[in-house]
Amino acid sequence: MLDQINLFCFGGVPLKGFQQTLQNKISIRGQALHCGKTVAVTLIPQPVDTGIRFCRVDHPEQPILPAKPGNIVDTTRSISLGTDHWRIQTIEHLMAAFHGLAVDNLLVEVDGPEIPLGDGSAQYFVEQILQAGLAVQEKPRKVRKITAPVWVTDGDDPRSYLIALPGEGFRISYCFTSDHKVTGTQFAQYVNDPETFQRKLAPARTIAFWRELEVLRKQGLALGGNMEIAVVVGEEGYLNQLKYDDEIVRHKILDVLGDLYLLGPLEGEIIGIRSGHKLDLELALKLEEHLG
Repeated sequence: MLDQINLFCFGGVPLKGFQQTLQNKISIRGQALHCGKTVAVTLIPQPVDTGIRFCRVDHPEQPILPAKPGNIVDTTRSISLGTDHWRIQTIEHLMAAFHGLAVDNLLVEVDGPEIPLGDGSAQYFVEQILQAGLAVQEKPRKVRKITAPVWVTDGDDPRSYLIALPGEGFRISYCFTSDHKVTGTQFAQYVNDPETFQRKLAPARTIAFWRELEVLRKQGLALGGNMEIAVVVGEEGYLNQLKYDDEIVRHKILDVLGDLYLLGPLEGEIIGIRSGHKLDLELALKLEEHLG
């Protein structure tokens, strides 16, 4: 029996349309979650067919990598893009903002090892992007269609699945389950369109279990964490105010939305059960083989 069920899906806008970038360059500055440093990100409009690319401007060579599944080097508590010599951590919320707002072409310049977290959601980026304005470009979007079932499972957790199916539009169904008595089970379904994304998905914050925070910090993670940037779960209840009763599962969908945008716009249906960044990347890599 599901503890919480919330279907916040209604008619999505067509996926096909014209490519988009920003009207103006914008800079965003804030504290990163895991390294705890203040980092600046600059979003620079790009020509059609450029895609999303990331650049570490604090490195002498200022290396650039496209946001592609093969360029992800770590999925521990976030996704990190990079090489053996450099990386940019926690790109998923920014990628979710690009996906939800249908932004196709941008150069993301970062002056540190991680993207700022904002309030732990994608809303931080959405507001800045909308303020800068979206620019419709002259070529159609390249939407990749899922034509056959593709799935991945977690060998360490047989209850975890992530499945891609053919379908019209783009829909994500997700079931969050936990043995923790506070969170229980939550289910939500999301049909991709910018209005729904802005109102019902982008503001959902990441989850943090209070009992795990000290362990994470000893591992060099969550050094910039505080009670304002996550749904904090204590032993007997939530330790801060929720934005939605099912904020946890909404954020899980947000993560899937960001992680799978490594493939660009997709048409099909995604079903996730207890999955995370590791399975998201595995599915993206497997889909890339099938999509060609």
